[in-house]
Amino acid sequence: MKRHKPRAPIWRGGSLLARVSATMLVATIAIGLVAVALSARIVGGQRHQDLLRRAELVAATQADALSGPVWELDERAVQGTINALLERDAAIRAIAVFEANRPAPLARAASSAPLGDPADQLRIERPIHLNSRDGRTETVGRLEIVYSTAEVWRATLDALFPVVGLLLLSLLAAIGLLGVTLNRIILRPLRRLTQLARAMARGDYGARIDSARGDEIGVLADSFNRMAETVQEHTQTLETRVQERTEALAATNRAIMDSINYAQLIQSSILPTPDSLDAGLSEHAILWRPRDVVSGDFYLCRQTTNGFVIAVADCTGHGVPGAFMTMTASAMLNNAIDQFGPEDPAAILAAVDAKVRTTLNQDGEARTLAQRFDNGLDLAICHVVPDENRLTFASARIPLLIVTAEGVAELRGDRESLGYRRLSDTQSARFTNHSIPLRSGQSFFLATDGLTDQNGGDLGRRFGKQRLRDELIHSQGKPLDLVKAMLEHTLDSFQNGRGQRDDITLFGFRVRLPD
Repeated sequence: MKRHKPRAPIWRGGSLLARVSATMLVATIAIGLVAVALSARIVGGQRHQDLLRRAELVAATQADALSGPVWELDERAVQGTINALLERDAAIRAIAVFEANRPAPLARAASSAPLGDPADQLRIERPIHLNSRDGRTETVGRLEIVYSTAEVWRATLDALFPVVGLLLLSLLAAIGLLGVTLNRIILRPLRRLTQLARAMARGDYGARIDSARGDEIGVLADSFNRMAETVQEHTQTLETRVQERTEALAATNRAIMDSINYAQLIQSSILPTPDSLDAGLSEHAILWRPRDVVSGDFYLCRQTTNGFVIAVADCTGHGVPGAFMTMTASAMLNNAIDQFGPEDPAAILAAVDAKVRTTLNQDGEARTLAQRFDNGLDLAICHVVPDENRLTFASARIPLLIVTAEGVAELRGDRESLGYRRLSDTQSARFTNHSIPLRSGQSFFLATDGLTDQNGGDLGRRFGKQRLRDELIHSQGKPLDLVKAMLEHTLDSFQNGRGQRDDITLFGFRVRLPD
């Protein structure tokens, strides 16, 4: 269906006084023109009748005066008579005297002024009679006079000029009086109402206007005052309710944040202490950035009888749900290490996988809504034995980056995650151990995908694995604390104010080899 655009209002932005004055001016001019036209028609008709009567009288008088000269065929006398008449009456354009039964004029005279349009001429014909001594009347000739009606229009204009002047003065006086009255009675109260309405829009609800008048403006003012009172009451009530609810929300938010901050303390308690990290590592650097206050990532470093175990995990979700998963997964990981020992990281991964699926009821058909959630984690484990110059690595989807003077080597883990519902109950994850000889100058890094998946830059693209590799190569050989600082600076510059998409964890370490 075709939509019609609303028309812009005429005189938009103009004052009411200007619009009313313009309307009155147009209406008055139209009425004045009609009145002038009617007056011109009436006065013109009267002047035309006056000219006709005058012409008839002149023709009758001159016909009587010319009867004798025409009878005697005194052409000189006839010519003198009509010349004198032409000089006396400026409205006459032409005079002709004819003998009876003769088409040629006996005498004629014409004014120097042009005859003009025949429609503007008045032609009078009068027979010339001669009365004999015995009482008989005989027609001896014919008098023809042509009058111009131009003086009719001049007389009409002369008569209408005072009327037009009076009409113009009346119009100006009426518009002035109307403007003063309209401004005092209507426009001034409306301007006051406009000022009060703008004050209300700015938040001043206490303004009122005098409503003592009994006309429509008084009714409007009274309605405005009642509306202002209602708005003021509702605003005060709303502000009170908003303040009460804001205080309640602030109290609730403080309680929630206190709980989350306490949860952060609990989560931090499961992370390795600086002493445990320094025990078997010559250097270490940890970049741990929860997307929210608490994180879905965690890392582990614990000593064993012949070395130590390092692990980095990325659990499903982030924030509070992810933090719950980290507590569960951390407990299961430590339990699996205690149960199976640290020598076989692949067996530890399989044990954690089985425990997660059992704990989250992911084996068999889900019976409740809570059991339908498909949760799990990615986990990488390194068992380091410095005395044997050996590192055993097994991983569920988290790679191990090995940085040396020759470059960065990536040791990928298996493509299976831990937990999550599988298509078959009998299907179990298989994980592989990778043995790596330890040499001097090696740096090892485990990182969750929150780092490489972070978007930023001018085009909002991912940080990516290649950018991470370039940073690690560029900082090779430097202290790991400096490597961490350089990587954080690069990440912050790349992120450029964009929000963090996921939890970020990077664990870098160097092994202290025996002399």
